[in-house]
Amino acid sequence: MKKIVNNNSYKRITYLKVFWKNNQPYLQIYDHDADLVTTQSLIGYDFSYHVPTPFERVCVNYGDLFEDENQNRCEKLVKSGKKCDRCIREDNIFASQFHNVHTKDRSSISQKMLKRMQKENILYIAGFFDGSTKVGTSASNRIHTRLLEQGAIHAVLVVETLDGITVRLLEDLITEELGIGQSISIRKKIDGLLNPLLREPLQKELKILSGKVKDCILNSGITEITEIATTWENEYSSETCWEKIQKYPISLSTGSHEMKVRSVLGRVAALNHSSGMTLLADLDELLGITVESGKITGDEISVQTKLF
Repeated sequence: MKKIVNNNSYKRITYLKVFWKNNQPYLQIYDHDADLVTTQSLIGYDFSYHVPTPFERVCVNYGDLFEDENQNRCEKLVKSGKKCDRCIREDNIFASQFHNVHTKDRSSISQKMLKRMQKENILYIAGFFDGSTKVGTSASNRIHTRLLEQGAIHAVLVVETLDGITVRLLEDLITEELGIGQSISIRKKIDGLLNPLLREPLQKELKILSGKVKDCILNSGITEITEIATTWENEYSSETCWEKIQKYPISLSTGSHEMKVRSVLGRVAALNHSSGMTLLADLDELLGITVESGKITGDEISVQTKLF
């Protein structure tokens, strides 16, 4: 049930993206009445909104139109999902080229993609609170941003390569030889936050694993690499609000909600709810949905207190 102070006190907005920049999380918001896209700092942001029935969906790529005047592919409205058909097609084409560039003959790769690959890249091993580990790659100049986007709690930066093709060859090698996956599901990340393993044993295990990765790379015959062996820790993961945190019990995409963002790991937020509890939620649930934002009292929730 919607509880709004008065019918003129709210506005129609769509939350488009959660993204990281300069080690800080941000929220991209589209204001329907003003036809304007703004960016807000996510830490301390007050969510106070109601999801109408039915609601309108906006493509989460729509904000790109305001950042790039030449970006005109987006169809804006979406029937289902989070992206319009045109954006899905173009994003799939790009993803296919970007993620498989190291498996193709260079003569078949576009000059634009080759230029994109001509940057230093880092291969890393990242760990999460459930004990999961993954191997990944990132352009060197955005490695910290990449790790923050993924919600990793710690990582070891193993080696740096001169280009993006070599680093992807190494990534596949590590997966094939050591069985380390290249992705971690959001379910595992959330399970780890709800029931975290001890940090110190996880750090030790990651250090041992990174040594195996380094040995595998040194035995690969690929020589155009620079050893790094630098560790990285996610400062947000040490904040006390994550201790004994519980999951937000209702969907963010229905009903009324009133809460403030306390901390963020990847796209998962620790939220100070109006009830006084601090709860965990995946903000991806909310993206692309048009809501009524204003002075709204959130729906009542019930959460069983953790005993241990």
